[in-house]
Amino acid sequence: MPSMGQSQLHNLLRHNLDVMHIEKNIVDSILGTLLDISGKTKDHRKARYDLKAMGIKKNLHPKDTEDSKGTNFAKAFFSMTNGEKSFFCGVLKTAKLPDGSASNISRCVHLDERKLSNYKTHDDNFMLHYLLPIPIKSILPDHVAILLIRLSSFFHHLRNWIA
Repeated sequence: MPSMGQSQLHNLLRHNLDVMHIEKNIVDSILGTLLDISGKTKDHRKARYDLKAMGIKKNLHPKDTEDSKGTNFAKAFFSMTNGEKSFFCGVLKTAKLPDGSASNISRCVHLDERKLSNYKTHDDNFMLHYLLPIPIKSILPDHVAILLIRLSSFFHHLRNWIA
């Protein structure tokens, strides 16, 4: 069997994963959930009922109110208070970045609304690798912060390995 050249072997791959866009989806999900951005969070009413249907994380199951006219949803362990959200956004807003590392992320941070929007894919990459671990470590419980920091580190090492 004749040996295959690099370009021939490359063409045998059925799928090509773009790490930068995977990172963007992850950062969007993390920010949407941590900041509880409407339409972006992964911790919503349907997700809580799904947990109940699966019989997992009983502390997060929806509970009917005593008068049975409403439903209460417990705060998740990763939920932040408005003050913590403001601190989180403040860290991202005031971060001094090296020239050329990312666009001006501070323009994407809306302190009064405690959310981020209109950031570029490259900004997601920079936030995941360098910025998010800073406020996450000081705000979230250790078991949540460590997981998110390890996820950040994984993608940082993956990016360096690919490059």
